[in-house]
Amino acid sequence: MHSLWILLAATAVLGVEEIIARIARGDRGALRSAYDAFAGRAMAIALRILGSAEEAEEVVQDTFVEVWRRAAGYRRERGTPDAWIAAMARSRAIDRLRQRNRDEKTLRALASEPSRDPEPPPSESADRLQERNRVRAALAALPAEQRRTVELAYFGGLTQSEISHATGDPLGTVKTRIRLGMEKLADALLERQP
Repeated sequence: MHSLWILLAATAVLGVEEIIARIARGDRGALRSAYDAFAGRAMAIALRILGSAEEAEEVVQDTFVEVWRRAAGYRRERGTPDAWIAAMARSRAIDRLRQRNRDEKTLRALASEPSRDPEPPPSESADRLQERNRVRAALAALPAEQRRTVELAYFGGLTQSEISHATGDPLGTVKTRIRLGMEKLADALLERQP
């Protein structure tokens, strides 16, 4: 019975290795099969590290993009496909956690910088304070990833490409987050107009 289990396990690993080989040849169906087989474990790893389901989902997506790109580099002697994918998910989650910490430090530093604007007249000052509070409230209501990306773009002065490079997120993801964040901000600010 023990040798039968070993034979079945070896057959399963070889089957998964064939899936990785098919991904390396550009087979999208094989990528779907790998996702179906391993996304749950990747999600569990990312969620444990990040504590955020939204961020963990993005890590899983990024992991399988990486599987697609690096499938040709998979080597059986370095471990099973399951371990290879799990290591990628763990690495991406840790990178995202480190980036989150760097972004929070950057945002704290930006928030502590004194304003460079000249002092407005007292009547204008009250209006600006009210407007600033409205913007802050609208920003706080955004999902964390959208808020961080919008803040890096508009308060940090980074371009979309610079944000992509700094966060390790794909450029398309950065563009989408900024667009969605700005749409939500516009909606929130229009709703709250006095």
